[in-house]
Amino acid sequence: MAAKAIKADMAIINGKVITVDKNFSIRETIAVRDGKIIAVGRNDDVKGVIGPKTEVLDLKGKTVLPGINDSHLHGASLGGIKPPLGLDLSYPKVKSIRDIADELRRKIETVHKGEWIRGFGWDPGYLEECKSDPRRIPRKWDVDPVSPDNPVVLTDFSFHNLLANSKALEMAGISKETPDPEGGEIERDPDTGEPTGIFKELSAIGLVSKVIPPYTRDQKREAILSAMRELNAEGITSFTEPGLGPGGDAFQGGLMGRDCSDIYRELHNEKKLTARVNIMLLFGEYGGLSFKDLQEGLWNYQVIPGLDREWLRIAQVKIFADGIPPTKTAWMYEEYRSGGNGQLVFRGKTEQDRYNELMDMIAYAHNHRFQVGIHATGDRAIDACVEGYVRATEKDPWDARHYVIHGDFTTQESITRMAAYKIGANVQTVVKWTISDYMENLIGKERSAWQWPLRSMLDAGVHIAASSDAPTMPIDWKLGIQAAVLRESKATGRVSGPEQRISREEAIHAYTMGGAWQDHMDQVKGSIEEGKLGDFCILDGDILSVEAHEIKDIRNLITVVGGRIVYDAR
Repeated sequence: MAAKAIKADMAIINGKVITVDKNFSIRETIAVRDGKIIAVGRNDDVKGVIGPKTEVLDLKGKTVLPGINDSHLHGASLGGIKPPLGLDLSYPKVKSIRDIADELRRKIETVHKGEWIRGFGWDPGYLEECKSDPRRIPRKWDVDPVSPDNPVVLTDFSFHNLLANSKALEMAGISKETPDPEGGEIERDPDTGEPTGIFKELSAIGLVSKVIPPYTRDQKREAILSAMRELNAEGITSFTEPGLGPGGDAFQGGLMGRDCSDIYRELHNEKKLTARVNIMLLFGEYGGLSFKDLQEGLWNYQVIPGLDREWLRIAQVKIFADGIPPTKTAWMYEEYRSGGNGQLVFRGKTEQDRYNELMDMIAYAHNHRFQVGIHATGDRAIDACVEGYVRATEKDPWDARHYVIHGDFTTQESITRMAAYKIGANVQTVVKWTISDYMENLIGKERSAWQWPLRSMLDAGVHIAASSDAPTMPIDWKLGIQAAVLRESKATGRVSGPEQRISREEAIHAYTMGGAWQDHMDQVKGSIEEGKLGDFCILDGDILSVEAHEIKDIRNLITVVGGRIVYDAR
């Protein structure tokens, strides 16, 4: 490679540079100027571009990857659920329902009477009482004794279930006479009909969220800045915010409200973004579950001028199709072991009405040139989404790159169609690591083994983007790679679906180029090549050769975005 006369702002030398180019080449050095890569190759290749003002990082053999693109991550929520704003109820801090009550009691001792308490992260898969009895989950009578005077809302790890205490139910006006909203459920005591405090899915959660006072604008801004600091520390340089903007925000427990997209735009204008952000728009009250919500939202939406799309992109629409398998709200062909198939979450009265609603929403967004990402986890829901994408594409072909979010139980038929029509899959391998044993109890070992059929997807040619779905799961992408490679259970170490394992290189691609493809940005980021953005992370271990069970233990040392160091553990 010929030396360039221009001098670099930054040069990285003596590294193991995993480029993730089409050949997965390994190089030694990178040079960056004005935020773009101007040279990649051997050490000798950059001697001519190193000047007296060039910042030189001698890695002494350490590994470099392209910046990680977490392509489905609730950044505002990630910052908003942490203390002091939220009560942390995640594992391993909380290991039992008793622990939840103890954490809540300690929090109430520090606040005023009548003040709302928000908690996040409880997971029945790790609560002692729930592990011994799958029907057992925390309910209002578990928290009422320690919170008689404060309204309390505690969102689970998935953000698809919310526990409200009696005071919160009173303030929201929820009683035994309150009907279930379409697409959601108010859990009730089978003997008395009284609400247990558990609300399932967005439309039901919204009944409580609408009375929760949202955080202040300053609190939201700090939450977003805090989240970016945490992401940078992990080597994450890009992420997709899946569901902000004009729609309400029941998914985030009512805490973030409607103006987070405006805050991201402010930070963009102030040049304070330290990660590249792709925002998905969510229309309608508490996420919108109807074609009318989407139609009115897109009709009234005004494109924001002057955005640097390399830093902030707003070109996607999010839709929810069904719920999640652990709560038996994913729409499945075959019943769960305890009965039920789940359903589409739209507000239609019949199954066909809800199906038609989904088809109309996909077509409308597609025709208005918006990329669509749909939350779909059950096999029947995924088939419906893929059918909608195919119909829209055949009528109006353009490079939309629509995708299925999660795609837990994608059928082989849908996999084939996704490859043929350039429909992507956004997957969360850490969830498989977390819930595989639990899923065997719900649907059986054979069906659980198929959950996230990544090998089948890649073999068929489906574009895969990997993500964390944080804060529902940890943002540690290295754990995600390990989970994809091993498919082992966190709890027992048992392997679920070994035939669906993928290689380290494929998993790395899913966290880099996969996300860039989904963003329509694969020509400018996702790999370390000349002309692309100077985004990368530097690791303390060789992710390609370390023993597979030790991948998660690799540490990120330095994160570079646009040729500027935004995190340095040294």
